[in-house]
Amino acid sequence: MAPNVMTGYAPPPETPPPKKGGIDYSKFDKIEDSDDEKPEKPSEKPPAAEEKPHCHNCHKDIQKPLRCGVCKKVSYCSAACQKDDWSFHKRNCKKPEEKAKAAPKKPAKSPENEKEKEKRQKEEKVMDDEDVGTWYRHREWKPTAEPKKDFAPTRLEAEASASSKPAAAGSAWNAAGTWEEKDVTDFAKNGLAEALRSFQDVEAAGGVLCIKDVEKVEGEASKPVIRGKMRHIFDLNFKVQFEFKWMDSSGQKQAQGNISISDFTNDTFAEGVLAEPAVDLSFREARLEPSRRQAVQAALGTSWPPAEKTLMAQVAEKMKSWSQDFEKAT
Repeated sequence: MAPNVMTGYAPPPETPPPKKGGIDYSKFDKIEDSDDEKPEKPSEKPPAAEEKPHCHNCHKDIQKPLRCGVCKKVSYCSAACQKDDWSFHKRNCKKPEEKAKAAPKKPAKSPENEKEKEKRQKEEKVMDDEDVGTWYRHREWKPTAEPKKDFAPTRLEAEASASSKPAAAGSAWNAAGTWEEKDVTDFAKNGLAEALRSFQDVEAAGGVLCIKDVEKVEGEASKPVIRGKMRHIFDLNFKVQFEFKWMDSSGQKQAQGNISISDFTNDTFAEGVLAEPAVDLSFREARLEPSRRQAVQAALGTSWPPAEKTLMAQVAEKMKSWSQDFEKAT
């Protein structure tokens, strides 16, 4: 359209209509994206000027530097400056490290012998099984000198197996040999009281020491069966009455007392087991003089194990004999 002569106004140019069958994208060609990364040009820095050598002590520029003979890193203007700076420089002065030596090359493998190569290939020969196809591959089987063995199952007779099995130590109902316990406390008490009899008298302090009776046998005893094996377990306590008789100017005198023995167990006489019973001595009447009392105590032998030729040595011997008989009893 032509501009108006009177007003001088010219209308904007008309945009051409879009082509048929498409959209005009030409207006997007002039759009610039500010986020696009643009390659940066390498900055060109002027080459740094070479530094002139200076003295490490007085910091003066020098024309002919004298380098340190050890580290080769610092320079001096004179030998006097080097000597003056040595008290400080010696802390950092080190000999430069030598470059690591190259590792020695491994020797090349010797070529394989032809005979050994053929032998190895024959041993590693892989065969194809025609019956199952080529997907199944296995190594070639080589026959041996031993003939092929045929293994067939054999029947075990019930009677033979029953006779070979050891009989259980417990009752008939406990054929499997599991836990079973039998209380034998009364049997153990009566047996121990019967065994602690017939003691010999012991002479001590001008008199005679003897055992009168054994009383109050208490405790527990049992025979458990554990995994088919019978065990004998007991823990008993008892008292031994003793009497000491002697003569003096007024005639015959006597003094009585008790020896209490506790914690007498099945491990008391076992080898390698420390299970000592407790022994306690008491006098009923205090008629003994101190010197005579000490002599009587030595003859009784209240320590464990008791000394030989004492009254407690006889008691310990009968205790050991009874424990052995108790273990043998079924």
